[in-house]
Amino acid sequence: MDKRRVAKIAALLVLVALVVPFAVYAVPGAVGADHSFVVLSDSMSPEIESGDAIIVEETDPASIQEGDVITFVRSDEGTPVTHRVSGVDESGGQLSFETKGDANEQPDPTQVPAGNVIGAVAFTIPYIGYVIQFANTALGFVLLVALPLAALAGSEVWLLVKRRRDETARSDASHADAETEPNEGDSTDDTTMLTIHPTDLKATTILLALVAPYAAYVAVRLQTPLTFAVAFASLLTGLAAGGLLLVERYPAEESSEPTERDEADAGDDTVEGDGAVPDTVGDAPPDAATDGGSAGEVE
Repeated sequence: MDKRRVAKIAALLVLVALVVPFAVYAVPGAVGADHSFVVLSDSMSPEIESGDAIIVEETDPASIQEGDVITFVRSDEGTPVTHRVSGVDESGGQLSFETKGDANEQPDPTQVPAGNVIGAVAFTIPYIGYVIQFANTALGFVLLVALPLAALAGSEVWLLVKRRRDETARSDASHADAETEPNEGDSTDDTTMLTIHPTDLKATTILLALVAPYAAYVAVRLQTPLTFAVAFASLLTGLAAGGLLLVERYPAEESSEPTERDEADAGDDTVEGDGAVPDTVGDAPPDAATDGGSAGEVE
């Protein structure tokens, strides 16, 4: 297999590995969960450390058993807490849970009513909570969101302009009055050019057209910097892919004006007969054708 192809696939896999955890945190519904939180304390160490992100699935309290890790609130305005269930109490017809942090010596002082349970922890994503917390600061938003998006927008616009300019230059060159034969040692090396197949552009455009509206809905609903960044990035990338697809399908039109070489060829092909009107056959310039949930923090 070509080394360039291997490197391209490896880079794509690394990109996916870096982006997917943050996408899952921003949109937990993508993996069938309901909530996502950043852990703020080490009370559940070593299983869940401070700075980890947890993905929580809403669960029927009646199905919660001893040993499950649940996320709950102690009061209506309290910070959610994630601890392990150390006991289930059904006395008095009221379901409640005794909880305890793995790193704590004593259980929590009060039991958790079933109505205070947000859900059970589905899985943990290590370390990304630090990045998410930093992204929610002014400096973090500028460094991790604003600048990368501005660079992406600038690069996509530059690529579109450059591609259109190259198409126009090739069209003009095809009508240039120059007859030069390439030297034997001359060669054109296109191995360093990155080519994108129209099929890839079409598939990417369709995929992003489906993702962008949902990402925008999540951003409006949650109103966090991360969700707005995901929505803006998906929309911008979709527009860029669509623009490249249009350029690929409808390149710059070639000039239809005859060149001096065409006129010379027309003169060479003139045939006159006795008393006949000269009939001139010339080469016409060719026509251009190209195939074209919710997020938060917990203790």
